[in-house]
Amino acid sequence: MGVRKGPSSSLSAAILAGVASSLIACAAPENRTAGSAADVAASPAPARPASRLRQEPPPADLGAVERYAWQTVIQLADAYASGDVDGFLGRVSRGFYRGYPALESGLRALVGNTTSRSAVVAVREVALDGDRVSVRTQWERTLVRRDGVPETKEGQTTFYFLKSDTSLRLLDFRGDVPFGIEGVPALP
Repeated sequence: MGVRKGPSSSLSAAILAGVASSLIACAAPENRTAGSAADVAASPAPARPASRLRQEPPPADLGAVERYAWQTVIQLADAYASGDVDGFLGRVSRGFYRGYPALESGLRALVGNTTSRSAVVAVREVALDGDRVSVRTQWERTLVRRDGVPETKEGQTTFYFLKSDTSLRLLDFRGDVPFGIEGVPALP
């Protein structure tokens, strides 16, 4: 039975020295200015933290209007996350109590100042009251600003929709501003 020997000690030392040189070269900083385009392009995308919330479909026993309101909140979150300002605003009443122009301006600024967004919405309760439908939610959102800095925010918002002939439109909310959109005034 033969004994297999490893490489000679001088060969092992040479291999280890080569690996060490390679690692040192990878770790050495390049000659870049802080915040240059090369830094941003070379840096990996920030990892998205896993949400504690679970976004689920509406239960089968929910009424048609309540189910539609539930889905509309999820569609608002999806439009926010994809940066679809027109899709988001298409689900908002022009008579939005807190000012449609303020919401539009805040959303456009947020999308323009970020490179990516995500949102997870957990619906906690849906209620129908005359011409209004309320959807109580808990949400988490993450965004990455143009400078590469990630930001996470969470909140609890009750969305109020105005029931119309063909669709539900967001009329107002209570609690936290949906998805942390800045510039939406508080009600007196």
